Amino acid sequence: MPASARLTVLLFSDEPVQQLGLQAVLGDRPEFTFLGFRATHSEVTAAVAQLHPHAVIFSVTLDPELSLLHEFRRIAPATAVILTAREFTPEMAHRGMELGVRGFLSSTVSPDVIRECVLLCAGGQLWMERGLYNSLLDSRPVPLSRRQSELLGLLIQGLKNREIAISMGISEGTVKAYLTKLFEKVGARDRFELALYGLKHIRTAPEAELERDSRIRAQKRAALGSVA
Repeated sequence: MPASARLTVLLFSDEPVQQLGLQAVLGDRPEFTFLGFRATHSEVTAAVAQLHPHAVIFSVTLDPELSLLHEFRRIAPATAVILTAREFTPEMAHRGMELGVRGFLSSTVSPDVIRECVLLCAGGQLWMERGLYNSLLDSRPVPLSRRQSELLGLLIQGLKNREIAISMGISEGTVKAYLTKLFEKVGARDRFELALYGLKHIRTAPEAELERDSRIRAQKRAALGSVA
């Protein structure tokens, strides 16, 4: 593979051991060019602006509020950001996805997993370990718009993109764009995981109606009680 075709990777960390480890994992592989590490906000911002790497592996310990990500998206929107930490909470994962993070990489994973994560994220996909994904499914649902919820409900029924487009009165291209946004927002890797998320978090119309009727009855009982 020519050097120009390699994926360039920059590390944002102040731990020399992490830098040496990533150098060992990526440095001898023809798919990657490791650009070294930067240890401060100003250094990594300048490097991203100058080098436009395919991926930045971003140590959460140096910026737990993820304040740099807005700047990264402005100066290098095509660069994939991969957060690295020993573990991630669902709240951190939700926050990261909202800011455009592509990967969530535990510092305890194997070299093969690191390479897989970088390859997929640099290619535009979302990557996280199964345990974190399951935690996201079990946490509070991500707020969806009415149209997103409608699309997800049709997806759960097994409809294809063309059928969804007809049902919603939109083009197949718009359906694909909606799905791409949903994959990112929910953290799903494919249609199956997206449908699984929907099954766990989107109520059916009868369920919503039952809850509404129950709430109305409760309000009436409370009103009658106050009159008495």
